[in-house]
Amino acid sequence: MNNSLRALIGFFTHMNIRGKLLISYFILIFFPLALLTTISYKNVSSDYEKQILHSADQSFDQAYTFLNYKVNTLIKASDVIYFNADVQTILARKKEEFENDYVQQNIDRLKLENFLSSFQNSEDVYRASLYVPGWFMYAAQNFNFYDKDSFSHTQSYQILMASKDKVNWLPPHTITNNSSSLDPVQVISLLRKIRNTEQTTEYIGMIELSILKENIEDMIQKANITYDGVVYIQNSNGDIVSCSNLQNFNRIDPNTELIKELQNNDTTWNNAAFGNSDYVIKARAIENTDWTMVTAIPNTEIYSQSIRIRDLMLVLMLVCGLISYGLAYFITGATVKRIQLLRKKMRLVQEGFLNVEVNSKIHDEIGDLTDSFNHMVKRIKLLVDEQYQNGKEIKNLELKALQAQINPHFLYNTLEMINWKAIDNDVPEIAVISQSLAKFYKLSLNKGKDIVSLEDELDHIRIYVKIQNLRFDDKIKLAIDIDPDLYSCAILKLILQPIVENSIIHGIREDRDKEKGSITITGFPDKHDLVLIVKDDGVGMPQDKAEEILANGNPADEVHGYGVRNINHRIKLCYGQEYGLTYRSSPGNGTTVEIRIPAVRPSK
Repeated sequence: MNNSLRALIGFFTHMNIRGKLLISYFILIFFPLALLTTISYKNVSSDYEKQILHSADQSFDQAYTFLNYKVNTLIKASDVIYFNADVQTILARKKEEFENDYVQQNIDRLKLENFLSSFQNSEDVYRASLYVPGWFMYAAQNFNFYDKDSFSHTQSYQILMASKDKVNWLPPHTITNNSSSLDPVQVISLLRKIRNTEQTTEYIGMIELSILKENIEDMIQKANITYDGVVYIQNSNGDIVSCSNLQNFNRIDPNTELIKELQNNDTTWNNAAFGNSDYVIKARAIENTDWTMVTAIPNTEIYSQSIRIRDLMLVLMLVCGLISYGLAYFITGATVKRIQLLRKKMRLVQEGFLNVEVNSKIHDEIGDLTDSFNHMVKRIKLLVDEQYQNGKEIKNLELKALQAQINPHFLYNTLEMINWKAIDNDVPEIAVISQSLAKFYKLSLNKGKDIVSLEDELDHIRIYVKIQNLRFDDKIKLAIDIDPDLYSCAILKLILQPIVENSIIHGIREDRDKEKGSITITGFPDKHDLVLIVKDDGVGMPQDKAEEILANGNPADEVHGYGVRNINHRIKLCYGQEYGLTYRSSPGNGTTVEIRIPAVRPSK
């Protein structure tokens, strides 16, 4: 069986692309349609009707638990405030003793503010306030403190004083935001009378604890899992405390007295008729409040789910068709991906990257094309490497031929003779010049070696600038800022001197208004590369002219041995096209040349 399956898969894998597409379309269209015929409409719709009531029940219980938690949190907070010794002491102060004692009143205010602020947070208690006697200097603050005397003329006060409940609840109202820069917010507040614990018949103040209405609304909206249904909270007067959807509520217009009767049977769903529609209703009273939480779901919405399931099957059929074609696209894409990979590798070859190879174990038309491509790239790479070696050898022969024109021994002996003649005739300047020139050419020739250390190349530059300063009366200042740890890096010889020469001849010397000029050489490692920067403060040049130096060369440089174009060409020939020179310049701001080569250190 396994061998047969492997043979079938192997036959399909190595089939031509057209055959694969035809078989893929057949499989991906036939099986989804066969799968749709097995879906049972009745079983799914029946289970869905039960599930929606179960989900609504869970959402109701979750919201109810949340509301009880919020209510109990406020009540417990009011207990703490009620029995606080400082609250009792301050609110019970005698007017005749403390009315004009502003220092003590200010101390009391700060103490109460700090205490009330400890209750305030955006989740449980948004604002904690006290109604204090009107003679208190901070009674009219209207934030943490309110005037009890003024509040005594309101209906809310009359209801509070007439109530025998522990706490009373105010309907939603607006207060200032805790952040003064923001708009006012709507809150739901708890009110509680504060008795004098020493004289229990005396009411010395009231507590008001507020919670953000939006916190309640968020949970009520989450509890409503239907589109046309509604979840809301009403108080004993029938006023709405919070509602998930006012538009649905107004359309239902539930009977308040019926809701009060249903809240006694809060464990099951009840059928009720409002207007011309039938609903399932669940109501439950919230402890320690006069609130009732109600969920109303229209029967039409519950039964309409069966119709939606039928429509869903039609949509499912369409989706399966789209998925079938999507899978077909995916399968064909896997084939096309190989062609795209081959095209990508071809573009890399066009850009000059020849170390590419496309692996293919599938023996179809694309596999044959891939093998031909790999063979072609290998052949091109052999030809390019051969041409590269020939070009490198030609350059080396040219350099050695140039060096061979100079007889080192004859040159050194001649310079040594000049040196002794200068000493004999008391002309030290000539002695310095001859000694510097001898060392300069000694470093230049370097026994025919093409690669030198960065330290030798920098010494070569120092000697060169020293000779130029003898010529130009010390008008050139050379600064080298390179970590000595980089001195051992190997570089092509004579790549700095032509650039420094350009800086002197075409940069500093061209600036007639400047008595002295400076050249700064810096260097730093950049990942696996070594970057050298040669910067002068000469006359500079337009950026387009600076770019032409590398494109066309600078004929004046050839007089001095090696032009910058020759340097750039040698670096690219030796290290690769990603290395070489970069010019940056602008008139009056000098010229900066960046040299990028691999950071190569001699093996120890």
